[in-house]
Amino acid sequence: MTSDPWQTHHADLTSLGRQQALAREWLLTNGQGGFAMGTIAGCNTRRYHALLVAATTPPVGRVIALSQLLEQLQIPEQIGTNGSTRTNVRTIEFATAQFRNAESGQPVFSPNGIDHLARFEKGLAVLWEYLAGPIRFTRELYLHDHQPAATVRYRINGLQNTADGATLRIRPMLSLRDFHELLIQQNAPDLDLQIAGDELTLTAGDNITVALSAPGTDFHPDPTWWRQVWYPVETERGQDDHEDLFVPGAFEIHLPPVEDHDLTLTVALGDTPAEPLSPDPNRRGLAHVARHIPIDDAADRDHTLRNTLAQAATDFIADRTINDHNLSTILAGFPWFADWGRDTFISLPGLLLTTGRFDLARDTLSTFAGSIRNGLVPNRFDDFDGSLAHYNTADASLWFIHAALEYAQRSGDHDAMNTWLADACLDIIDHYTRGTAPPDTDDDTPLITLDEDGLITAGNPNTQLTWMDAAAQGIVFTPRPGKCVEINALWASVNARLADTLAESHPEHAERCRHLAEHAQRSFTKTFYNEEAEALFDHITTDAKGRPARDASIRPNQVFAISLPNAPLDPECRKPVIETVADRLLTPFGLRTLPTDDPHFHPHYAGPPFDRDKAYHQGTIWPWLLGPFAEALLRAHDFSSSAKARALAAITPLLDHARHAGLGQVPEIYEAREPHRPVGCPAQAWSVAELLRVLDLLKPSD
Repeated sequence: MTSDPWQTHHADLTSLGRQQALAREWLLTNGQGGFAMGTIAGCNTRRYHALLVAATTPPVGRVIALSQLLEQLQIPEQIGTNGSTRTNVRTIEFATAQFRNAESGQPVFSPNGIDHLARFEKGLAVLWEYLAGPIRFTRELYLHDHQPAATVRYRINGLQNTADGATLRIRPMLSLRDFHELLIQQNAPDLDLQIAGDELTLTAGDNITVALSAPGTDFHPDPTWWRQVWYPVETERGQDDHEDLFVPGAFEIHLPPVEDHDLTLTVALGDTPAEPLSPDPNRRGLAHVARHIPIDDAADRDHTLRNTLAQAATDFIADRTINDHNLSTILAGFPWFADWGRDTFISLPGLLLTTGRFDLARDTLSTFAGSIRNGLVPNRFDDFDGSLAHYNTADASLWFIHAALEYAQRSGDHDAMNTWLADACLDIIDHYTRGTAPPDTDDDTPLITLDEDGLITAGNPNTQLTWMDAAAQGIVFTPRPGKCVEINALWASVNARLADTLAESHPEHAERCRHLAEHAQRSFTKTFYNEEAEALFDHITTDAKGRPARDASIRPNQVFAISLPNAPLDPECRKPVIETVADRLLTPFGLRTLPTDDPHFHPHYAGPPFDRDKAYHQGTIWPWLLGPFAEALLRAHDFSSSAKARALAAITPLLDHARHAGLGQVPEIYEAREPHRPVGCPAQAWSVAELLRVLDLLKPSD
């Protein structure tokens, strides 16, 4: 085992079965939106798995720069028969690719390097160690920070007893495609191959070029296609699941019969090879981040959990350029999400403020502040060049204000809060008060309005303006038009806090915010409290006759009416509500989005997109909701020692997942039924962020 404290995850393949090795996924990121991702087995099982996914316009425009590397050792051996000898070449494969038998549907592995795989490690890099008799073969991959490049380092031991050493052949497998797509040979763009000794440059069509270099080797061209590589996770997700990959040839080098060999290969987006680099925890501030994570040293003596969470929190931070200014953003999840406004500002306090990265928090707020239109924060930017913003959300703007207030409180940056941040926050409040609609629609009819009772009403049965936004084929699965409980909890909370924060710098605006907060607070409990169920109505709309129609579904959105600062729910209602949530929705990995006895409950999240979207918010477990649940529990019980114990117990299974099965990450969702299989994105920003935020809430006060 390594003594590197950042190499926090280890797997012994002698005790880990093949299916587990194929199911457990690792992630590395480079701070640009680029990443590498795959399985312990070293076999790609998703279209998104690759040794380098590079962002052409950070943090988006992501392309598969290098899918996989096929390594083999060719070892000449002298074989004697009937007094004569002949030379036989023994080939040892270390890579693993998966195909599907056309008749039986069973998986076929070729090459089958997984048979030699003995050990896997993941930290700042990922490492595979293979054993074949006396030969030890190690592949280590790490990404270059803030560069679209990767280094692969090889170490080969045990050739000293061979007669003539061995030849190492490394064949790159390439697709050079958008990371959402799949490559089929007959539709492939023209490929231009340029070779110069130990350097290879390959251009696909007019826009994607990668450069590979393996110093000390020679590249031997032998263009071939590997057809029908199978990605079984895509099969499970009801997506196209086969791809053709291009192998241009092989880097070759003779390794003499000595004990140790060490060589590197680099890959970079563009036509210039990268210089090999080694991982450094100081290059992305990881050592600084780890020091801020409040974990008891007695419970984490080797800092494994602290370092795991530091890396996990950093994975989602990425560069974004706005109007020639280099700023920051938060990617919602890997492998497929970009930066979403709602996710960004729910995640910002946990990922950036609890870890002391106030400069990045300020940059992230600035990134989105410059794109506010009609008082609306973009729900997301597009996945291609990141220039187009989409505004279909009613809560992202309120989460922006919440994050801005948290930033000002934690950082002490009152100058920003009294100037440009105040302007952005007050613009949102003004538009919500007057009524507003997304700027990217032809219809200017207000979708978000302030009702006479001081509460926000938003949307219609055909819109998805809240975080429960699943829809497919024209069907909105969780329509929540009208007054949503969490949006109005946010509205009351941010107005009350703005009133206090801006009292000196913007007294007139502060007074207006105070009036808005008090009006909302007077209406909130009598509007949303369901005394019979000891819970809150999820949303309230009007029926065809204009009468209130209250959704009595037990949903997790009600916890925000207790968890937020200046929460609007009357104090005497808080304990019954949080206990109802605990009894009906709490699981070891998060809150269900519906209780199991609800007629709309879906136990599994599987199948094609329509089926998955239908289940997305109808029972599926969301880990990030443990953050507001834990905070609500603490506030309802005045941060008592018993409440703190319950809050810590609630997040402990997720901490264990990050430390073990998740290889350093926490997924987006879990299935509602036991054994609660992790599904959706394997790595989700707000899942990690809320763990950090709860740990921060539980730390001893100074």
